[in-house]
Amino acid sequence: MKINTESIYIVMQPYPGIEDFEELFVDAERNLADLEDLFSGGIKAKDIFGLYTDKKSALKDALKLWKEVTKEKTPIDDNKKERFREFVTGLEKLSNTHNIAIAAVGGVYIFDEPQIITYDEDHTSGDLVAYWDNQN
Repeated sequence: MKINTESIYIVMQPYPGIEDFEELFVDAERNLADLEDLFSGGIKAKDIFGLYTDKKSALKDALKLWKEVTKEKTPIDDNKKERFREFVTGLEKLSNTHNIAIAAVGGVYIFDEPQIITYDEDHTSGDLVAYWDNQN
Protein backbone atom coordinates (compact mmCIF):
# COMPACT_ATOMS: atom_id res chain seq x y z
CA MET A 1 0.00 0.00 0.00
CA LYS A 2 1.40 3.38 -0.99
CA ILE A 3 0.91 6.23 1.51
CA ASN A 4 0.55 9.81 0.38
CA THR A 5 3.34 11.59 2.28
CA GLU A 6 1.34 14.82 2.27
CA SER A 7 -1.29 13.12 4.45
CA ILE A 8 1.04 11.91 7.20
CA TYR A 9 0.90 13.39 10.66
CA ILE A 10 3.41 12.36 13.31
CA VAL A 11 2.95 12.89 17.02
CA MET A 12 6.27 12.70 18.81
CA GLN A 13 6.82 11.58 22.39
CA PRO A 14 7.24 14.57 24.72
CA TYR A 15 10.70 14.99 26.21
CA PRO A 16 12.10 17.10 29.04
CA GLY A 17 12.61 20.71 27.99
CA ILE A 18 10.16 20.66 25.07
CA GLU A 19 9.30 24.28 24.31
CA ASP A 20 7.06 24.31 21.27
CA PHE A 21 3.97 22.39 20.18
CA GLU A 22 5.52 22.02 16.70
CA GLU A 23 8.20 19.81 18.25
CA LEU A 24 5.39 17.45 19.24
CA PHE A 25 3.20 17.57 16.11
CA VAL A 26 4.64 17.13 12.60
CA ASP A 27 2.24 17.97 9.78
CA ALA A 28 3.81 16.71 6.55
CA GLU A 29 1.03 18.40 4.56
CA ARG A 30 2.19 21.84 5.74
CA ASN A 31 5.92 21.17 6.01
CA LEU A 32 7.35 18.22 4.12
CA ALA A 33 10.85 19.37 5.13
CA ASP A 34 10.08 18.49 8.78
CA LEU A 35 9.31 14.93 7.74
CA GLU A 36 12.55 14.71 5.76
CA ASP A 37 14.53 16.13 8.70
CA LEU A 38 13.03 13.57 11.07
CA PHE A 39 13.88 10.56 8.96
CA SER A 40 17.29 11.77 7.79
CA GLY A 41 18.23 12.47 11.41
CA GLY A 42 17.75 8.86 12.42
CA ILE A 43 14.38 8.95 14.15
CA LYS A 44 13.76 6.02 16.47
CA ALA A 45 10.44 4.25 17.03
CA LYS A 46 10.57 5.09 20.76
CA ASP A 47 10.56 8.81 19.83
CA ILE A 48 7.20 8.52 18.05
CA PHE A 49 3.90 8.51 19.92
CA GLY A 50 1.94 7.73 16.75
CA LEU A 51 1.72 7.93 12.95
CA TYR A 52 -1.57 9.15 11.51
CA THR A 53 -3.25 9.71 8.17
CA ASP A 54 -6.13 11.57 9.85
CA LYS A 55 -5.22 15.11 10.93
CA LYS A 56 -8.06 15.43 13.44
CA SER A 57 -6.99 12.29 15.35
CA ALA A 58 -3.35 13.33 15.32
CA LEU A 59 -4.18 16.82 16.61
CA LYS A 60 -6.39 15.38 19.34
CA ASP A 61 -3.63 13.11 20.64
CA ALA A 62 -0.95 15.79 20.26
CA LEU A 63 -3.07 18.31 22.16
CA LYS A 64 -3.63 15.78 24.95
CA LEU A 65 0.14 15.26 25.26
CA TRP A 66 0.79 19.03 25.04
CA LYS A 67 -1.70 19.70 27.84
CA GLU A 68 0.23 17.24 30.02
CA VAL A 69 3.49 19.03 29.18
CA THR A 70 2.11 22.53 29.79
CA LYS A 71 0.23 21.53 32.93
CA GLU A 72 3.50 21.87 34.83
CA LYS A 73 4.33 25.21 33.23
CA THR A 74 2.91 28.61 34.12
CA PRO A 75 -0.81 28.78 33.36
CA ILE A 76 -2.11 31.14 30.69
CA ASP A 77 -2.61 34.71 31.94
CA ASP A 78 -6.28 35.16 32.78
CA ASN A 79 -6.25 38.81 31.80
CA LYS A 80 -7.92 38.55 28.38
CA LYS A 81 -7.50 42.24 27.59
CA GLU A 82 -3.72 42.05 28.05
CA ARG A 83 -3.47 38.79 26.09
CA PHE A 84 -5.46 40.36 23.24
CA ARG A 85 -3.20 43.44 23.27
CA GLU A 86 -0.11 41.18 23.07
CA PHE A 87 -1.71 39.21 20.22
CA VAL A 88 -2.41 42.41 18.26
CA THR A 89 1.20 43.56 18.72
CA GLY A 90 2.45 40.22 17.36
CA LEU A 91 -0.07 40.30 14.52
CA GLU A 92 1.08 43.81 13.53
CA LYS A 93 4.67 42.58 13.31
CA LEU A 94 3.61 39.54 11.26
CA SER A 95 1.44 41.70 8.97
CA ASN A 96 4.30 44.13 8.35
CA THR A 97 6.74 41.27 7.70
CA HIS A 98 4.51 39.65 5.06
CA ASN A 99 2.56 42.73 3.85
CA ILE A 100 -0.77 41.07 4.62
CA ALA A 101 -3.58 42.84 6.50
CA ILE A 102 -6.70 41.36 8.04
CA ALA A 103 -9.88 43.47 8.23
CA ALA A 104 -12.25 41.85 10.72
CA VAL A 105 -15.13 42.98 12.89
CA GLY A 106 -16.04 40.46 15.57
CA GLY A 107 -15.05 36.84 15.29
CA VAL A 108 -12.22 37.10 17.83
CA TYR A 109 -12.02 34.18 20.24
CA ILE A 110 -9.90 34.35 23.39
CA PHE A 111 -9.59 30.88 24.88
CA ASP A 112 -9.05 30.06 28.54
CA GLU A 113 -7.12 26.88 27.75
CA PRO A 114 -4.48 26.06 25.10
CA GLN A 115 -5.99 25.18 21.73
CA ILE A 116 -4.57 23.90 18.48
CA ILE A 117 -5.55 26.58 15.99
CA THR A 118 -5.14 26.15 12.24
CA TYR A 119 -6.24 28.35 9.34
CA ASP A 120 -7.66 27.62 5.91
CA GLU A 121 -4.87 28.35 3.43
CA ASP A 122 -7.03 29.50 0.49
CA HIS A 123 -5.42 32.83 -0.46
CA THR A 124 -7.67 33.25 -3.50
CA SER A 125 -10.92 33.70 -1.55
CA GLY A 126 -9.72 36.45 0.77
CA ASP A 127 -11.31 34.60 3.68
CA LEU A 128 -9.33 33.64 6.75
CA VAL A 129 -11.13 30.85 8.56
CA ALA A 130 -9.79 29.49 11.85
CA TYR A 131 -10.32 25.96 13.10
CA TRP A 132 -9.63 24.83 16.66
CA ASP A 133 -10.13 21.89 18.97
CA ASN A 134 -13.70 21.28 20.22
CA GLN A 135 -15.10 23.75 17.69
CA ASN A 136 -18.85 23.55 17.26
